[in-house]
Amino acid sequence: MTEESQIPSSEKKVTHRHRVLNTILPIFLLILAGVSIAFQAGCNAALNHYGGRSFSAIINFSIGVMCCLFFFIFDVVIIKTPLPTNHVKTAPWYAWVGGIMGAFYVIINILTVPKLGTATVLSIFVCAQIITACVIDHFALVGVTKRTYTIWRILASLGLVGCVVVIAKF
Repeated sequence: MTEESQIPSSEKKVTHRHRVLNTILPIFLLILAGVSIAFQAGCNAALNHYGGRSFSAIINFSIGVMCCLFFFIFDVVIIKTPLPTNHVKTAPWYAWVGGIMGAFYVIINILTVPKLGTATVLSIFVCAQIITACVIDHFALVGVTKRTYTIWRILASLGLVGCVVVIAKF
């Protein structure tokens, strides 16, 4: 008798559901987020064309704040996630600067997509993100677990740079 055949079918269902919720769903959501960022760049460029750079940024973040507020209410009221406690006051300084970085991303996006195109801009962003993420992992910055920037990760990073060059050139 195999080890798997000894597992009751109810536990197999739980294991399958666990795998779907913890692996497949997050990957699917990340793909959707990536698709939405590509469309966001084009949408922001279009709004920039009709309303101007700063107007595009303000609209982007105003709608974003409303979406985050709806998510917060859903999370607290429906999902029953507890509200932050005084513990949040002990968060390190870098935990608070994500919004500034998000605004910087959107503003730079608005300024560069009309000049370079969506594919070039996003390929440069993605390449910079991945290389920076590898450096953050390697030095265990901003509280993440250390993961060595191995030769394979370095080679993959160089491959990304090559892909960016091809996308930008052609």
